[in-house]
Amino acid sequence: MTPQKLTIVTVAVAVVAVAALLIVPRLGSQAAEVDFSEHPRFGSPDAPVTIAVFEDFRCPACAQFDATVLPTVKREYVDTGQASLVFVHFPVLGAASDHVARVGECVFQQSNDAFWDMKSPLYRAQGELDGARRAEELALTYAPGVDEDTFRTCLASEESLERVRADRAIALELNLRGTPSVVVNGSPLASATMGDLRRAVEAALP
Repeated sequence: MTPQKLTIVTVAVAVVAVAALLIVPRLGSQAAEVDFSEHPRFGSPDAPVTIAVFEDFRCPACAQFDATVLPTVKREYVDTGQASLVFVHFPVLGAASDHVARVGECVFQQSNDAFWDMKSPLYRAQGELDGARRAEELALTYAPGVDEDTFRTCLASEESLERVRADRAIALELNLRGTPSVVVNGSPLASATMGDLRRAVEAALP
């Protein structure tokens, strides 16, 4: 082999190697291993598909998603045992959103069922969530079985704040840019439409 041919081959091999380094991480990042065992969950944790929705209680698009898309998801996939639905806090609209996320987290710490009982009504009362005290009153109204003293102790603790921050860190690790964002078995969807969600779930089913 001539020196010129050897040089061409060497350059070609180097280009392929660099391309592989760039492409492989991107392919591997399509699905991430995320532990959602300590998050609010609707449906069986043994379902083959996990649908994680990253939401902000003060986000109007999240309220719309909750009202129009989630009922179909529950009927088609959760109620049939094919998927479970996980809620993940992703407050993006400032300090008030952080506080409402902590409110939701403190309800969940007492009862997963109470969290889901509270979730949709809280979205329907979204216009009242700017005030911290009002958000707490609404949560307790829609989750009447929650012990108020325990709830307020939770709100005052650093633990509730850290849990919300941990959820936000998951969202950032997954490169999520807004709410609502949907992740199916660790793979973020391009959009939170029912069409995209249905295609992703069907592809993930065994």
